[in-house]
Amino acid sequence: MTNEKQLQEAENKVHIEGTIVEVKIEEDTLPDGREIIKGDIEIQVDEDSIHTVSMFSMKLKQDKTISGIYKGILTIMNEYKPGDKVRITQGNVRLNEYIGQDGTLKSYPQINSNFVNRVKDSDVFEPKATFAFEMVVANVKEEIKNEEETGRAIIRGYIPIYGGEVIPFETVVADPNAVNYVTSNYEKGQTVSLHGDIVNQTIVTRREIEVGFGDPQEKIDRKTVREYVVKGGSAPYEEDDKNAFDPQLVGKALKAREAKIEAMKEKKKAKEGGAGSKNDGGFGASKPKDPFSDNSDPFSDNGKPIDISDDDLPF
Repeated sequence: MTNEKQLQEAENKVHIEGTIVEVKIEEDTLPDGREIIKGDIEIQVDEDSIHTVSMFSMKLKQDKTISGIYKGILTIMNEYKPGDKVRITQGNVRLNEYIGQDGTLKSYPQINSNFVNRVKDSDVFEPKATFAFEMVVANVKEEIKNEEETGRAIIRGYIPIYGGEVIPFETVVADPNAVNYVTSNYEKGQTVSLHGDIVNQTIVTRREIEVGFGDPQEKIDRKTVREYVVKGGSAPYEEDDKNAFDPQLVGKALKAREAKIEAMKEKKKAKEGGAGSKNDGGFGASKPKDPFSDNSDPFSDNGKPIDISDDDLPF
């Protein structure tokens, strides 16, 4: 029997400090009868920025005693209230992923943490939302909006998480010196460490529209901005660095991710087919899109997914 080498978990930390806006946690029961607690807590870090932190725990451990994490989340549900100052130091980033009604993969960054501490009156209170994590670079490109360069750069890559899995993730670089550094030094397949600010805010703009007569009409536009803005990063790790991720293991993890998503799609199709869904292949029905075709894979080149075969690894 051989011990198969497994992709190590990346450094993946989120720090959020702010004031509670809302606590949305509930106890529930899984279909198999096991009891759980789950939900979100919304934390405001400045006038325009509110972050949602998700939490989850089974009630019982394997030895049938009540989980300490469950008790902690229960305390948050029962005792924490809007206006409380809190601090999260053991958060991490994950993805909330599911198959939509159109058959394509929906994927959104999600902050998870099962530990939220109140800030004591005697403690220094510094509202902020920051991240620090390692990733394998897929590509670095200058950001283009409305067919024009913005001066920023986009770093796309994969973060290895628990269990040998990887998740695709995207960060932006705004500082001109940092943009020059990452576009000149970061290459596909390298392991790097990044840190910066988590932005999640709604920008409201008002403008007046002239009309034929009377007062001009006011039009209000709201735009939500969610991004991970890099403030600093390491030089690419050397290939023989013990913390550098093995390209072959990353490739295998990517193949496993593809298979997992295909299974999610098949499960969705089977469920909808059994329920007499409109998308059951009848007249006018559209075939679900492959989330790895066209430009669905955020790290593909010209719409083609990264080749992750063992003989021709993506890096």
